[in-house]
Amino acid sequence: MTNTPSLPSPPGALARGLALLALLACAAVSWLDVRPPPARGDGAAASEFSAARAMRHLPSIASRPHPVGSAENARVRAYLLAQLQALGLQPQVQTAFVAKPDRWGVVAGTVHNIVARLPGREPGRAVALIAHYDSVTTGPGAADNGASVAAILETLRALRAGAPLRNEVMVVFTDAEEADLLGAEAFVAQHPWARRIALALNFDFRGNRGPSMLFETSAGNGRLVAQFAAAAPHPIGGSLGYELYRRMPNSTDFKVFKHAGIAGLNFAAIEGHTHYHTQIDRIDRLQPDSVQHLGENMLAATRSFGESDLQRIDGEDRVFFNAPGLGMPNYGAGWALAFTALAVALSMVLLAAGLRGGAIRGAGVARALPVFALGLVAAGAACQAVWIAVGWLHPGYATLLQGDTYNSHWYLLAFLALAAGVQTALLAATARWCSALEAGFGAMLVWTALLCWAAATVPGAGYLLLWPLLAVQAGTWASLARPGRGLSANARLAVLTVAAIPGVALFAMVLWALFVALTPSLAFVAGVAAMLLFGLFAPLLAQIAGSGAGRWVPWLAALALLAVGSVTAGFDTAHPRQNSLLYAQDGASGKAWWISRDDRPDAWTGRYLGASPTQRTMPEFFGPDSDSFWAGATPAVLAPPTLRLDAQRSDAHVRTLELTLASARNAPRLMLSVDGASVLRASIAGVEYPNAEADGSEEWMLDLYGQGDAPLQIELQLKAGSAYAIRLVDASYDPTMMRVPRPEGMVAQPFSLNGAALVRSELRGGADAAAADKAGP
Repeated sequence: MTNTPSLPSPPGALARGLALLALLACAAVSWLDVRPPPARGDGAAASEFSAARAMRHLPSIASRPHPVGSAENARVRAYLLAQLQALGLQPQVQTAFVAKPDRWGVVAGTVHNIVARLPGREPGRAVALIAHYDSVTTGPGAADNGASVAAILETLRALRAGAPLRNEVMVVFTDAEEADLLGAEAFVAQHPWARRIALALNFDFRGNRGPSMLFETSAGNGRLVAQFAAAAPHPIGGSLGYELYRRMPNSTDFKVFKHAGIAGLNFAAIEGHTHYHTQIDRIDRLQPDSVQHLGENMLAATRSFGESDLQRIDGEDRVFFNAPGLGMPNYGAGWALAFTALAVALSMVLLAAGLRGGAIRGAGVARALPVFALGLVAAGAACQAVWIAVGWLHPGYATLLQGDTYNSHWYLLAFLALAAGVQTALLAATARWCSALEAGFGAMLVWTALLCWAAATVPGAGYLLLWPLLAVQAGTWASLARPGRGLSANARLAVLTVAAIPGVALFAMVLWALFVALTPSLAFVAGVAAMLLFGLFAPLLAQIAGSGAGRWVPWLAALALLAVGSVTAGFDTAHPRQNSLLYAQDGASGKAWWISRDDRPDAWTGRYLGASPTQRTMPEFFGPDSDSFWAGATPAVLAPPTLRLDAQRSDAHVRTLELTLASARNAPRLMLSVDGASVLRASIAGVEYPNAEADGSEEWMLDLYGQGDAPLQIELQLKAGSAYAIRLVDASYDPTMMRVPRPEGMVAQPFSLNGAALVRSELRGGADAAAADKAGP
């Protein structure tokens, strides 16, 4: 084995400390650069956006849950109509029945969209401001999405205070976004105004604070991104976000407009995820600064696009991101390829120069490659293992179904420190086989390969690799020791620190956004991403850590941050625990239960479940794959829904059933499920829906919203020769039997029928297609 190339003497402790402080300061500045601006009060000019004025609408919009089909939803709708009329507009309510195929069957409902138009100076197409006004059943929706609705009202007021824009501005307040985007589906498919929209700007929340970020665009976004970046006072977003988002199962109303071929931009604030879809999505928890940021950018974008030629809004896709002090840089695909080619060329030139000058060895760089890969795996595994251990230590975290915690920022910082500890430990352990500079070169080659892959497959993400790599390449070139011109240890440290600043600035924002979006449940992502950056910084980190106690600093920092996370892990009125409780009544047997999904009953659920609850599955309500619930018997007090077999006919292959469904108690949601026999086709309100899974699935479901007590006739074609069971469950969201409200330190778990009253009826048929079917109550 050849000797490791000699390096200049290490810098002093003061220089190392200053370098570390400079990097931490850069990360802080980068994070502060994407903070929302301060909220403006009533004193703001009439033509400007004021969060205070916008938030005055929220008590009338988001004081209580208002899901589709509920009486509270109708009350909010009446308020919005009155406010639009007060602004001098002539709003309409689009009442429509809409149904669409779903993975498990069909989702359908009666929705009530609110639409209005602010005329422009010239006839033509429109800029649409879109936000959904319904909430989930488990929260009042102050952020999601009352804040966006209120911001649109304030934006309209500011627009009315000035001269008319060139183009028409259309307002679309959709219903039933939380019910699989049914309102947007109804508007795009059935409303004649949808064809007038040239540009859709959609606004939403996935938390209750933080910046309103541009995270999704339509294809050919070049002009849209460039114009928004120039017009918005605080543009925040990145093309990396969309590359990730389009690979996730989440969706907003924007999905419907984009699939209809309408160009547009999609915005959301995502911090405060633990408030999402819960009872603490309240007005007093909503960050006014976040509303201000949303509204300022909304107003500026509307004015800019409202004065533009909407016939010419397409262009090549652009790469865009935030950089401290630079706003939102953006450039086209051609420039991205040119920059990528430059980075590849520089990697080859640097490798050749390092080998020729003796600063690095080919064997050392080759050995650094598996070490770098090992570091990525080790950092990701360490972060995920620590998170699992945190879960064991604090089992209450498991009740937070968002996968997040109220204090998750401490864990993010701990994971970053862990990754830095892994990197410094690897550099020390492998110093005999490869120097820190060789480790940096190995990482540089991996980054170059990843950059080429990103340019070919995920071009919107390439910037995150490109600019840190170019900066480190420049710093490496300047710091390479050359005969007669070698840098001093402190000068070399300064050069490498400056070269690291672009990477720190970009990764500080991206790591924060990734962690907020993916939550600590995917802690390994933070570890791998941080280790990717630290590998590129290997020569710098080796100098900062030194050869003594400095190597223990990241480990001690990680322990301290985890300790802070542990100390702040409890629940209280500001950070409530989540729990689950439902009322379930079987109309066929006349039995009823209070049921809970929780691991164990708490003091509040115990008041309903009784002293001796049992654990059981609930196939009567949730099908043969039902989860296990705690259940306690209670009297049956509600009227079951109507499930009536009106007619049937059969042949050798198909059994056809004509059914009438209705809720006797005006429940806003009905769920019809078929088990045992494949549903080949369904006819709902006269429209046929073939079942794409008919050949292999013996489960099918109609999820129906907003039907009220009106009967609905449907026709089902079942595969003949199999016994079937049809169950109809209606759900109301505020059971009057729940007389003891949750204490202040508890909220209902989101993402389920939590807090609902479920009542079911049943219909069964035998395997013989000619046999008479037995109707339930």
